[in-house]
Amino acid sequence: MTLENTLLAFEQDIRDRGFWDWIKAHTSFMKPLHRYSGMLSFESQVLVFHGQDKKGNGKLNLQIPLNSVTDIHFDFDDVFRRSEDRQLGLAGFKPLRITYQENNKKRTVYLFASFHRSMLTWRLSRNPELYEHLSEAVGANSSET
Repeated sequence: MTLENTLLAFEQDIRDRGFWDWIKAHTSFMKPLHRYSGMLSFESQVLVFHGQDKKGNGKLNLQIPLNSVTDIHFDFDDVFRRSEDRQLGLAGFKPLRITYQENNKKRTVYLFASFHRSMLTWRLSRNPELYEHLSEAVGANSSET
């Protein structure tokens, strides 16, 4: 499964967001809070993201082995709160949060897989579908709250 136009932010990116980042996420023609935009591939045992850093000229090439995933949630939390997005979680538009271990440290990413808009300018993503696939692949460590 390959998902183009995927938006990604690490937990620290959301914590460090500025006022203008928040304003952009609350403007109808802008995207939700994120730092990277690119392509996400869900392969048999790894989640791979290749994207561009919107705050600089850098690129992100991230690989998350599925056996390192400790939690998957399809909802808001105390870092990426409902108030961070103008749609406030309506119509299932919620971040997909993946927590994993990397070099003995816990890391968390927030995704909007295959971000797009409907004709009514509602923001949409394929997060529900990706959540289901990842939940099956990873097992019982996932939840939708």
